[in-house]
Amino acid sequence: MLSSQNRVTLTCLGTGDAFASGGRLQSCYHVTADGRNLLLDCGCSVLSGLKRSGLSAADIDAVVISHLHGDHFGGIPYLLLDGKYAAPRDKPLTLIGPPGLRQAVEALADILYPGTFAEGCGFPVAYLEFDPSQVLDQEFFSVASCRVRHGSSADVYGVRLTIAGQVIAYSGDTEWTDELIDLARGSDLFIVECCGFAEPLPGHINYATLLNKRAAIDTRRLVITHMGAPVLERLKVLAIDYLNDGEVVEIQTGGVGRC
Repeated sequence: MLSSQNRVTLTCLGTGDAFASGGRLQSCYHVTADGRNLLLDCGCSVLSGLKRSGLSAADIDAVVISHLHGDHFGGIPYLLLDGKYAAPRDKPLTLIGPPGLRQAVEALADILYPGTFAEGCGFPVAYLEFDPSQVLDQEFFSVASCRVRHGSSADVYGVRLTIAGQVIAYSGDTEWTDELIDLARGSDLFIVECCGFAEPLPGHINYATLLNKRAAIDTRRLVITHMGAPVLERLKVLAIDYLNDGEVVEIQTGGVGRC
């Protein structure tokens, strides 16, 4: 039997885009290994996703954010609110993401709930910023980052998460860039956004481009997410696996599979 140290479980709390295409929740992936838990992105619907999957916000140790768009980081104030009131916690929470993450979270939290966090959350919150030249080593995982291309911001990242000996690469939101080939190289799972089908879509990857680049992507399993309506309308013809809200993926030495 494999040790829990060799097994990682990824639960898809939200696989949708900013427009909730197909009724999907916003980007958020719950990753757990050996009793420790983190989120990869944290869209505004995070608490709904957690509750639907029977998971607790109070158990989350860290959140890794790819970029500061609402459908990817806008759920953080709700996590803080939940930890302060609904399920009070004293467990520290580490937030990791682009430069300016702390300022963005604090500004958004104050807009949504004015004055609520003026005296803190009642539990420690630490902030760490990406530096593509460095790997951020944490107690139970490490994360590397690379800049990708999505809109006018320079601070949009793909991330490479290593946990319990397994590697999860995640594109965040981006148009195609060869940085993704390096990001995914040797990974156990590569989660890549795919908003469009064949039509050009500035700042995003379309399915036709991804299919064309597939042979260059070195990963044990490639899956698409963040699908817009043109892709959701054609799910039956896709030759690349896709993720659904609530889906659970087991990643372990020797294989990657759905539960």
